[in-house]
Amino acid sequence: MAEIVAAAAAVHAPQLLSRPPYEEVEKLDNSTDALHVFGRVLDEAEPDAVLVIGIDHLETFWLEAVPTFTLVISEECEAVYTQWRRRKKIHTSLAVDLLKGVIAQDFDLTYSQEAELGHAFLTPFEHILGDSDVPVIPLLINTYLPPIPSPRRCYALGKAIAKALAERPERIAVIASGGMSHFPGTARYTAPNYAFDKWLIQETAAGRYDDLLGLTPVNLDEVGESELLTWCVLLGITGGELPGTLLSYQELSHHGHGVIQFLPELESSATEGSGSGRAVQPEHEQLPRYGGHTFTQDDYVYYRFPDPRSLPLNRFLRQIVTQADFRTTFVKDRDGAIAASGLDADEREALAADGFDRLVELGAHPLLALSAWQVVKNQLATAH
Repeated sequence: MAEIVAAAAAVHAPQLLSRPPYEEVEKLDNSTDALHVFGRVLDEAEPDAVLVIGIDHLETFWLEAVPTFTLVISEECEAVYTQWRRRKKIHTSLAVDLLKGVIAQDFDLTYSQEAELGHAFLTPFEHILGDSDVPVIPLLINTYLPPIPSPRRCYALGKAIAKALAERPERIAVIASGGMSHFPGTARYTAPNYAFDKWLIQETAAGRYDDLLGLTPVNLDEVGESELLTWCVLLGITGGELPGTLLSYQELSHHGHGVIQFLPELESSATEGSGSGRAVQPEHEQLPRYGGHTFTQDDYVYYRFPDPRSLPLNRFLRQIVTQADFRTTFVKDRDGAIAASGLDADEREALAADGFDRLVELGAHPLLALSAWQVVKNQLATAH
């Protein structure tokens, strides 16, 4: 049966690729250093394939179809973020067997032979796998377009994956690309729930996951943790009892960056994770459940179901994010591009303004609003 020889959960923030000067560069370095540490672990583990469990920031799929779980089974894949890109070979025979094996267990798994992946894959491709020629198997989890799956459902998917791998002889590594607390594009963009992150690090160090798996998708929305769904799949694959050792945790103004290694198991210490060390919460500093957070939401607040009336605005923003020529035209002649957009007056006014809050108020998906603002800002900075 297939052997899981390495496993980690890892931040994939686009700033780790673009490294904008207005960010806290030292903290970005700590995060990438930790990713490189796990990259060396993979080199030593010598896997035959790496299952990369990532998410879609509305880069791969679009509102014409929103699959919950998608396996990429082409011969190669390409991950792209603005001018950065990397191609990786896919272990196609293993991916096809995985697809068949999971569907046989009553999981309705979508597959794609022509998916362009986003920065949730590009960041681990760049900073963990680098120039390694080990093939990958990309798996996408819907985390930002409600309704999204529950932690328990993602854990069950992981168990189904483990069962589907039972007849394969390969050595497999697993990367869960996502997390930790952040609210990209929303009014809470600069208010992550760091306390929840630290509680989760504490629980992971102890191998306790029942409270995490018991959360609802709406709970995850409330604390900015929907990307933890990739972690839940990893936990299902590894059995849900392994402790994780912290390689790095960084509090950026808008994002908790975490890198946690599950396999090979490590001896942990109580030192501060800096990118090259390991850390857990000391026993005498036990944090309360959920970091003291009391859940109050009864529906999605930060990442709501997209109103179909906002489709033209969201389409325009996605073109800025994903189409280089369109983005360049927008940067060079914003007024002209907005005037030709066909959008209504309020939407055109919001596009002309700085920031993204008003766009979100008008129905723009927060990820698209933020991403469009970021890529335009980065291109303007490059031009100067």
